[in-house]
Amino acid sequence: MNGKLMVTGIVGVALAMGVGLWYSQTYAYYERVDGLEEITAYGDAFPVSNYRGITADTSPLKLRACFDVDWDYVQSDTYKDAATPLQAPGWFDCFDAQTLTTDIASGEAVVLQAERNQPFGFSRFIAQYPDGRAFMWRQMNECGLAQFEGENLPESCTEEEASLSAPLGESRSFAAALPEVSAPEPVDLVIALTPVGGGAPEDILQEAVTALGGGTQSLWACFRTPMSTAMLTETYEVLDAVAPEKPTAILPCFDAEAVTFDVDRGDAVAFLGEKDVVPGVDRVVAVYEDGRALAWNQKRTN
Repeated sequence: MNGKLMVTGIVGVALAMGVGLWYSQTYAYYERVDGLEEITAYGDAFPVSNYRGITADTSPLKLRACFDVDWDYVQSDTYKDAATPLQAPGWFDCFDAQTLTTDIASGEAVVLQAERNQPFGFSRFIAQYPDGRAFMWRQMNECGLAQFEGENLPESCTEEEASLSAPLGESRSFAAALPEVSAPEPVDLVIALTPVGGGAPEDILQEAVTALGGGTQSLWACFRTPMSTAMLTETYEVLDAVAPEKPTAILPCFDAEAVTFDVDRGDAVAFLGEKDVVPGVDRVVAVYEDGRALAWNQKRTN
């Protein structure tokens, strides 16, 4: 009888933890913003109707919105190739990133850049359909990508950064100001994740990445994952706590404090990479919804 109670208790705790993790990744930290009557674009306010949106203080990338406009529909390919809508949580069902991507590529929707580098490293886009439907999101631009990958900022980004009087954003994320230093030489590295339920780690990436250290006890790496966080979460083992150490040398794309904060707040999802890359040390991979990813080795705590 006691054994049954113990098993029931263990299952109950595991279920509660699973529900908590699911909630933190899909609902927590999002703020609903509905009913706005105007939005800003090009520095001016424009009227909108039927506004439904989500946002968060934790990351500029959480912005999504659906609304109607009566602006003139002007066909343009200026931002067609730059726009990459990011998937919204499943419960915010008016925003379908896959459909938007398809319609932008086919020309059924036109893309406008409403704002650039507010905050620095991010651009806000609006996709508009001829019938007045419109969708808004924020994504990382080439300035933010250069910072994340540890590269020197393009000249245009440097000039824009210097001209901005506002701080670089309140979110403690990879868009934060980074020292302008030369990135380490890319190294070949295999990134593997442990499937849900255990089993041998499966390779998800094998190419040159920005990294420090080797494949043993010390490793810090930055790359972009070819798989979405939704697919990764369904397939590989998720971790609810991380403890990356600060890199032993300058690696601008890797901020140990920021990634810990982002995983705790749900802005990134952490996965078990490989157990025992050396005895007692596991590899961990954290992935952001826009495809940025970090890998490091950390000592197992249990």
